[in-house]
Amino acid sequence: MKQPAPEGQWRLLTERLYKSPYNAKSYLDRADLYQELGFPDLAAGDAYKALLLTDEATDESGEYHDVARTALMNSKDEDVPLEYHAKSLASKCYKLLTSNLRACGCLKNAFNFCERGLAVDSDDDFYEKQKASMIYQYPSLRSSPFNPAELSDQGSVRRELYPWNTHEPDRFSTTSLSFLNAELSKVAPKCSVVAVELPLLTEANALAAAKVTVKQLGIFANEEIAPGETVLHETSILTANNRLHDPLCDACSSELPSISSHQQIYACPECDDTIYCSEHCLSVASSAYHPAICGKDVDAIGKDTDPKEAADALYLLLLGRVIALSETQDLHPLELKETKYIWGDFIHPNSKYVHSSTASDYTIAHHLPFSFAYNILSPLHILEKMDIDIYANLERYDFWIFNTLYAKFRGTASARLSTRDGRPEVCAVHPMWCLANHSCAPNVRWEWGGEIKFWARAGDEVVRWGPGKDDDMKNRWKGGISKGQEVLNHYCDPDLDVKGRREWAVGALGGMCMCERCLWEAGGK
Repeated sequence: MKQPAPEGQWRLLTERLYKSPYNAKSYLDRADLYQELGFPDLAAGDAYKALLLTDEATDESGEYHDVARTALMNSKDEDVPLEYHAKSLASKCYKLLTSNLRACGCLKNAFNFCERGLAVDSDDDFYEKQKASMIYQYPSLRSSPFNPAELSDQGSVRRELYPWNTHEPDRFSTTSLSFLNAELSKVAPKCSVVAVELPLLTEANALAAAKVTVKQLGIFANEEIAPGETVLHETSILTANNRLHDPLCDACSSELPSISSHQQIYACPECDDTIYCSEHCLSVASSAYHPAICGKDVDAIGKDTDPKEAADALYLLLLGRVIALSETQDLHPLELKETKYIWGDFIHPNSKYVHSSTASDYTIAHHLPFSFAYNILSPLHILEKMDIDIYANLERYDFWIFNTLYAKFRGTASARLSTRDGRPEVCAVHPMWCLANHSCAPNVRWEWGGEIKFWARAGDEVVRWGPGKDDDMKNRWKGGISKGQEVLNHYCDPDLDVKGRREWAVGALGGMCMCERCLWEAGGK
């Protein structure tokens, strides 16, 4: 019998999990498929869930013991003892976690699972070979006592528009553009959303004379906008802050008024430690997301982390807010208006200039930062704290969905740095703001503190670049935005040199910045 295509195999295995969500073997079967398709991050996620279920099945005190044990019994042959079957599956879990986390670049956790697998099955030479190979990857450690703590735990994976993702809209359809323009008119009345062609963000394309382009959305001025004039003014509830006890509004993350100001603040009537800056924020939170976390022990998640993890913690907290929005509104996380139309700078599996999704090719560019802690462990922790079954709600909270959201956040979230230590402490996704395309020679400036604003740059604020001779360039330096001109945002510090800006762009945009200024300064004019 002919095997179905990989997408069809995925659907069959996933439907099996929907019907029997506590079946460890079914997770391992899907992990095998993910590994074959070149998605080691997703394979590691499923293997970890399978490992948790084998533990649950053999631990009578486990929350899911009964259902996990029943599923395990149903997945084994009659003559195979249950404990032997559980140990066999656990061994496979450790092997998949070791090899796939290693493929993601998360060597510290790969090494840890390798050690744990060795303790379960000391006769299997797989683990010793993996350990030796990982040690070999670090020549500087060979001449001294090997310290696994020195291994990297931060890797990267494919930034993929998964072929089974049916939630990504046609952003260029008449329906989508009508919706987006209706939303934009509320926050930027002089502008409209228009489809544009942008260069593909690859090194080869940067050097090519004829640029390969991709279709994207942009914001354009419908009428003249004067220097200094407000272009856009938008609020969002898709916000996060990583300070545990800072006086910030839970909804918009703006600073709360000081006690000495005698201004009124508003608390949730059910859990009075959740504070809002206004009656409006309290009302929006109460209808949009707060009921899902009201009274739940989620306050400390992702807060006051190591400075090196500050940005990752903020993206995790944005993920937590999306889960709360999804639960409260009973919508799939990718169908929320705050997330649906955001583009995550994905590699599209069906585009001629990239790979086929059926190829098990680990050489494909990996531009989405990944770690076991923030992409697997912590999202499951958030679900558990919100009393959401981490197995039975796979349709909404699967690892590929988390990765899709992370890709969207990393390309669009704005952040505010702490005045105390300079690390990111507050971030937000503003769905209209992020439709404005990036340029290292922007024609707007922006700031936010609970709300975000664009102002058209004045002549003395415009970034100067290029030879400065032709009339078109001088025209740009006068400030303001002409009718029909694109509104160009900046997602990084335009004062950085071209090397620094392009290094930033790989993580945020998924590739090298290809704006006119970068091309000129890099010599590709």
